Amino acid sequence: MIRTVVVAAVVLLLAQPGAAQSDRATISGTVTDTSGAAVPNALVEATSAQTGLHRTTNSTASGTYRLAGLPIGTYNLKVSKTGFRATAFDNIVLTVGEERTMDARLEIGSISQSIEVNASAEAVNRSSAEVSGVIGSEQIRDMPSDGRDWSSLMALAPGAIDDGGSDQHSIRFNGNSRDDNNFTFDGVDASGVQEGPQKSDARLNISLEAIAEFRVSTSVYTAESGSSAGAQVNVVSKTGTNQFHGGVCSSFSATRIWIAARPSIRSVCRRLR
Repeated sequence: MIRTVVVAAVVLLLAQPGAAQSDRATISGTVTDTSGAAVPNALVEATSAQTGLHRTTNSTASGTYRLAGLPIGTYNLKVSKTGFRATAFDNIVLTVGEERTMDARLEIGSISQSIEVNASAEAVNRSSAEVSGVIGSEQIRDMPSDGRDWSSLMALAPGAIDDGGSDQHSIRFNGNSRDDNNFTFDGVDASGVQEGPQKSDARLNISLEAIAEFRVSTSVYTAESGSSAGAQVNVVSKTGTNQFHGGVCSSFSATRIWIAARPSIRSVCRRLR
């Protein structure tokens, strides 16, 4: 009996698919030359402007490449191969769950030469037809919310229907029940399903200040997004960078006497500005 249980457990473990990184982003595309022919084995490098994270891959025989599992942020992308001028894309802003299609066209020349492309404009996503909306850091910071509940901002996503509560318990999408919504936090399921329906006190509860951004996918999303029929809400927490930043100074701005009694905090606030 013990041997049977162990074997069954191993089989189930091996059968589990890899966890979808719904809180990450992806850059993909095709590398071609000026004639439109595929360029295989080209080096593709993505570097985070905030943290210095460096990821590389090579284009396939058909010229395609894919860099998955990238944390949200701003990236610089460089595509190079011996005998061609390198092509560099600057300021590629990746949001949660996004897949950006960045095609590179290499010209004949020295690898020391490069062509720079500003990628601040939104690129076409040819990988997915999902209907979704991203609630960015500026909206989270500047838009008013009842009780500072982050979930009230879900009403900004396409297909949202608010029953009046403006929170996780009242906003549903495209005619589905609110219990059909699926929540993930930094890629970990946080829906709180108990005995079938979701319990109101088990849903995702997190401080507004801790959220970097979140995506609400309401229809035509892929199977890796979740297992429910409603919206897929993917929340990403704030992360560190190589520079000091934070909101501690604004929190203490009204208590100048308190700050004056602690010179170390005053020093940190000057560095954060």
